[in-house]
Amino acid sequence: MFAMPSLHSVFLFLAVVGGAVMLLQGLAPLLGLGHDTDGHDVGGLHHDVPHGAVGSPLGAFNFRSVRAIAAGVGFTGLGGLLAQRHFDGVISFALALLLGGAIYLFVAFVMRGFTRLEADHSVHPLSAVGQQAIVSLPIPSREAGPGKVTLVVAGRHVEWPAIQTESALPGATIAAGTSVQVVDASDDTTLTVVPLSHIR
Repeated sequence: MFAMPSLHSVFLFLAVVGGAVMLLQGLAPLLGLGHDTDGHDVGGLHHDVPHGAVGSPLGAFNFRSVRAIAAGVGFTGLGGLLAQRHFDGVISFALALLLGGAIYLFVAFVMRGFTRLEADHSVHPLSAVGQQAIVSLPIPSREAGPGKVTLVVAGRHVEWPAIQTESALPGATIAAGTSVQVVDASDDTTLTVVPLSHIR
């Protein structure tokens, strides 16, 4: 007759499975088994957070991250095994869930940051040419280096370095908050902009 597995066996199983998935996630790129799958969500449901959801606290987490799930499962098992040395079944189970949940949320938060970073770099800067932007960091004269502008490209809010055109007056600075238009772009995401007031 089939017997229910002990709590210790369950914790051990979770620790092994979670650890194995995390190990495979780390070794896959090194072994040439394809790119890191954590850049995609479970079930291929990876997508950008809608603009209206940016302010939501939940928008800071990538809940479908394979790494986050594996880490949560693995540390639930590991935490349970460690807790069983000092506590009874109910308390050890609660502590295991608490540790696993905390690790899961932490990794989900970190992976969401990586996903957003990848999304920013997946947009080609040439897509910004002709669009309007807002100066977020003052843009000095061309020889002094870039400032920064924020704009929406392909539905994503991005902040990229920006310089003035060669025809800009020497020593002229475009102040933060100024509306500008992108007239050129380079592959390193540096945009060339002019103030809208100079176009009209």
